[in-house]
Amino acid sequence: MSAAASASRSASARTGTPLADAAARAPVPRLRVRLDGGADPQATASWRMALAPLFTIEVDGDAAAFRGELDAVHLGDSLISRCSASVAHAFRRGAGDIRRSQVDHILIQCYLAGAVEGDYGGRQVHAATGSVSVLDLGRALDSRAGAFSNLTLVVPRDHLPLSLRRRDLHGAVLEPARAATRLLGSHLAELLEHGADLTPEEMAAGVRAALVLLEGGAAALDDGMLPAQTAARRSMRRLVQGYVDAHLCAETLSAAQIARTFRLSRATLYRLFDDDGGVHAYIQGRRLDHCFDELARPHAHPPAIGELAYRYAFSSESAFSRAFRRRFGLSPREVRVLSAHAARPPAGIGVADADAGEAALIQAWLAGLRHAGERA
Repeated sequence: MSAAASASRSASARTGTPLADAAARAPVPRLRVRLDGGADPQATASWRMALAPLFTIEVDGDAAAFRGELDAVHLGDSLISRCSASVAHAFRRGAGDIRRSQVDHILIQCYLAGAVEGDYGGRQVHAATGSVSVLDLGRALDSRAGAFSNLTLVVPRDHLPLSLRRRDLHGAVLEPARAATRLLGSHLAELLEHGADLTPEEMAAGVRAALVLLEGGAAALDDGMLPAQTAARRSMRRLVQGYVDAHLCAETLSAAQIARTFRLSRATLYRLFDDDGGVHAYIQGRRLDHCFDELARPHAHPPAIGELAYRYAFSSESAFSRAFRRRFGLSPREVRVLSAHAARPPAGIGVADADAGEAALIQAWLAGLRHAGERA
């Protein structure tokens, strides 16, 4: 990224807040990225890296014509952003991307300008300007958009109302002519505008309101209900996930113990976690996710890396660190440093740090959302 491109991580200033209350609040992380291909020949590469935690992208046309902007606010267990680009893009998310990113959330996306079309897990989709579409990050995607600007809310899937969880939402589109769609789009814009000034309780309420509006809009869709067998399988998976989360620090946690507890055959249990690489891989992943959260959370006296490793039943600190890097692409110490920067953001970041820093920060945010996404 050249000096003409800038990225900043900032917490919005709060006005009219009592000093004691303001001091008690942690700054809300905000990421802003602006890239100009005319001034920086590496702008499109930086852009691909910034969006890599969500999509594999291809940027069309002359690199010098590219302009891109990203403004993202971390809302606790959700993420709201505005993304704009001056040239056409291809967005892809295949099985390899899904496995590598370990992100399994729902995206609610409103196109402010431009349109997107493509294959969403076998469903052919066209979302015009003003429409609201839904993407399931646990499923494949192959789409194209011209020059565009969109708003995106990333939420844990288990935050969805029950009626939405029973639907196949991947590729669902709320048409722009409907008042409910316009209301949801306006709410997303306001959530981005004011998100950095909200308390955690207000953030949660704002996200819930968006989901209620989506639920109302989706009620008019005449397709997408999941078969009863699929819904039952997902319900059992959530029960097992809750049990795993409650026993992460137990050395005895295993597939055999879970099968006995829920009176499941080993084959049935393994089928529930096929997409996660098996039960053992799922348990280890959840342990690593909780360790990530511990490292990313501000602490007056942060736990030692080795202490975390043994608390979550890893055989050694080195084994823990290797598994952690395989899952997140960062070492435990690197996550601690990045999170400290996000909580106490500087006015800007150096040119040499920008490319990797943006992608790593977005990945860190998404990883921080992950354990909320695994709980009902």
